[in-house]
Amino acid sequence: MKGISLSLSVVSSLIVSAATAAQTDVSDDMEVIVVTANKIEQSLSEVAGSIVVIDGETLQKKGQTELFDALRNEPGVSVTGSAGTPQNIVIRGMTGNKISIVRDGVPSSDGYGAADLNDQVGRNSFDLSTVKSIEIVKGASSSVYGSGALGGAVIIHTKQPEDYLAADNFYADTSLTYSGISNKLRSSTNVAFRAGDTESLLNVSGWQGDESQNFDGDLVARDIKGYSSELNITQQLSPALTLRAQAEYYQDKQRRNEGRASIQNDGVWQIGAFNEQREIREINGQVGVEYRAKTAWFDELTGTLFWRSTDTDNFTNRLMNRQDQNDLTIRRRELETQTFSDDTFGFNSDLSLSRTLGTWSHDIAYGADFTQRSFSRTDRDQVLDWRGVTNVAKEPFAPSDSYEAGVYFRDVMSVARWTLTTGLRFDARRLVPDGEDSISGYPLEAINSNELSPSLSLSYALANHLNVYTSYNHGFRAPDYNKAYGFSLHDFVPFTPFVIVPNLALKAETSDAYEIGAKYDNGRVKLYWAAYYQKFNDFIDVALIGFDQSTGLFQRQYQNIAGVSTYGSEVFGQYKFNHQWSLSAKAGYVNGKNADDEYVRTITPLEGNVSLNFDTGALESYLAINWASSMDRVPTCETDLQMTVACAATSGWVTLDSGMSYALSDSFSVSANIYNLLDRHYVRYQDVAGTAASDAHFATEPGRYVTINLRYTL
Repeated sequence: MKGISLSLSVVSSLIVSAATAAQTDVSDDMEVIVVTANKIEQSLSEVAGSIVVIDGETLQKKGQTELFDALRNEPGVSVTGSAGTPQNIVIRGMTGNKISIVRDGVPSSDGYGAADLNDQVGRNSFDLSTVKSIEIVKGASSSVYGSGALGGAVIIHTKQPEDYLAADNFYADTSLTYSGISNKLRSSTNVAFRAGDTESLLNVSGWQGDESQNFDGDLVARDIKGYSSELNITQQLSPALTLRAQAEYYQDKQRRNEGRASIQNDGVWQIGAFNEQREIREINGQVGVEYRAKTAWFDELTGTLFWRSTDTDNFTNRLMNRQDQNDLTIRRRELETQTFSDDTFGFNSDLSLSRTLGTWSHDIAYGADFTQRSFSRTDRDQVLDWRGVTNVAKEPFAPSDSYEAGVYFRDVMSVARWTLTTGLRFDARRLVPDGEDSISGYPLEAINSNELSPSLSLSYALANHLNVYTSYNHGFRAPDYNKAYGFSLHDFVPFTPFVIVPNLALKAETSDAYEIGAKYDNGRVKLYWAAYYQKFNDFIDVALIGFDQSTGLFQRQYQNIAGVSTYGSEVFGQYKFNHQWSLSAKAGYVNGKNADDEYVRTITPLEGNVSLNFDTGALESYLAINWASSMDRVPTCETDLQMTVACAATSGWVTLDSGMSYALSDSFSVSANIYNLLDRHYVRYQDVAGTAASDAHFATEPGRYVTINLRYTL
């Protein structure tokens, strides 16, 4: 409690100092944030729903180079994993591929892993150095983004040439960022220039470091090295017509030389030597058109043709040993190569217009998109021991292609103090096995599905600067390829060896999200509050379906089971004392159970933060308290051996962060941050959710660490 008392006393004294500073009119000083996640530009304070915006400038100043860093302080939102491990976004209790991630209009790659954990392949196949903003839509968003937005959506916008050039014809900067949480050093350079009506932007970034460590620094850490490059070209053909082209390459390599022996079906083996190498590659490109002219059908039209290829390769070399019945040492070498690929091709078009009909004003957006995606996963084992060489080739699921088409319509209608927003989207999808009509003897066939996703919200301006609202949104995710066409053998599991077999009768998972809230924003004070309830139906999970006496294996299958419900509340407040000082606070809580009355693995404790901020333009600084209550609302867990054990629970914690950014000149700025300033020992529940209590001691957060960012602009 001594550290907590010190944190509170420090912040309290600073708040008193700020409050006694000269009171000035700052009603026009607070930034108005405009969001486009719902396809229509709206002020954040007027959106009838919960959307969070994180700008790229903040990421850079705080030295946040990973998704884990970027989203760490947003209640109801978190990221599992860290540098060097698969990372997945959690929104209000939903995670994995149930969250839609879209970067510059292109759907991001799926993750992969058991039970939707995506513990083998994460969703962090991109660098954050080019990010302009991240918009997080909390709750179902399929009326806009279609399949995959079951629990929410994350919309990432990257910087374009005009973001740097303004009235200049040339811009260049270089920055160096160090993150102590993983000893990661990243360099990044941007060069933008204008030649006539053509604007170009080139970004090149490179990094190296280690896997994030825990408090004691006793994790077996991977070495990390990678780079990315991105080229954007904009051609202004006329005042109304703009062409855009973008290309990007990303590569991240990870390596470690320590690990565990794999589970064998002929006894317990010890590890002698270990080497693992993982490589993530993504290449994508797009060309697009923007046309702005007031016509009968639209005021603005955008269309994009895109392509993306994402590959993850993992190679593991294990040398294992054990003693035989004669007390002689026998050895076994296991070489395992695993791959996962997600390739995407498609186009999208969005049209928008504003019209007034009678006393009603309408802001309308509508459009269509088509996406073709190809998925494959291979697992090749080669075992060398006294028996010779044994080769085993496995496919956890049959290679497959999906064809998805969708159309949507949204209308924001306003009259007097009322705003009614309606939305509707129709999606059709066809999933087909790629070149195979069976997997391990189980026949495969095409699966067709479609979904109608409505949304409806109503807001009322109760008073000046105060809006109250209620909203409904539908979400869905079409049956996954790895679950419909999956065949995964687990014959190495003692006592209950099993196999997961295909299920061609899977239906889409669906969600219905209800929310009420209020938003007050008068320029000096912001206060947002929301409460929500989400019902997820036809949830897909593994179920035991029988026992095959001929193989001695239990049979399991992914099936649509009874639903899951989550609910919670969030609050955000900000107060500007004057032009320099401000205070902000956030808090949130997520709860939920499944049909068996068991807590959902990905719910979160009551958590939040308070931040005191100082900003003169040239100098920015902050002091923040982060906290979470204890968490004992946990489900039961299964070990690797399919044994049911207690899941990990966590204690409450409080940490203190501080940072400063200073522009030494128009060309040079420096930022430094200290996280976990008081070097607190704690475990964040999101890092052990669904983990056996016996394994949780490795998941402590790191102790005190720093980030530093240096940026020089020509």
